[in-house]
Amino acid sequence: MATLECRPEGVPNFLDRFTDFEDGVLTGISIVLPRGDRAGRAIEVDVQAMDRESPAAGGLDGRMFDWKLVRIRMQGVEEYRFGETLQYPLQVLSDGLKIGFRDHRFFLDLDPGPDPWLPEAVWNAETSYSKQYVIARRLLFEVLNGPFI
Repeated sequence: MATLECRPEGVPNFLDRFTDFEDGVLTGISIVLPRGDRAGRAIEVDVQAMDRESPAAGGLDGRMFDWKLVRIRMQGVEEYRFGETLQYPLQVLSDGLKIGFRDHRFFLDLDPGPDPWLPEAVWNAETSYSKQYVIARRLLFEVLNGPFI
């Protein structure tokens, strides 16, 4: 499938298509930080998630939808934070992920927690679960059939 750009008004449909990435599995993070080129900074996140546009074949394991590899590419990265500890593993997105849009920027939060969420939550360490996030000017995505790891 071709890479698609997600517009701010398309975010709810994107999240709904992949069931808000609930229990998605993070399988890769790639960070590109060219010197002197802030617009060229990019972070790519690979997440395995169920795709509502792809019904499960046979439904033998009770799934309604097939798993796909969703490659989310954030371009024009302005800020990010990633960290993993034994206490707070990063791989399974048990609360899914959130995407917001404020001040011409996309906020991708890989650790939104179960409470109501706003994009600026990523900056409030006292009231937020957000420990993994990316803030960037553009959000693109690609849906692949694997590889699954």
